[in-house]
Amino acid sequence: MAEWYFIWVEGLRGPEPQKWSSEALWGQLARQDVIVRFPLTDPEAGLSIDQLVKLHPIPH
Repeated sequence: MAEWYFIWVEGLRGPEPQKWSSEALWGQLARQDVIVRFPLTDPEAGLSIDQLVKLHPIPH
């Protein structure tokens, strides 16, 4: 069973939210543009990115 993460990365226009599974995460660990990574609970994993942005806003 895959674990899910909510990620903020540096985008061309500022921070961008993304949702990654643990299966895809291994190839992404060395990325330099990751600002913060939040592990998601099972209920959170089913939420949309818009909903996750409200729960885990970009840290300042």
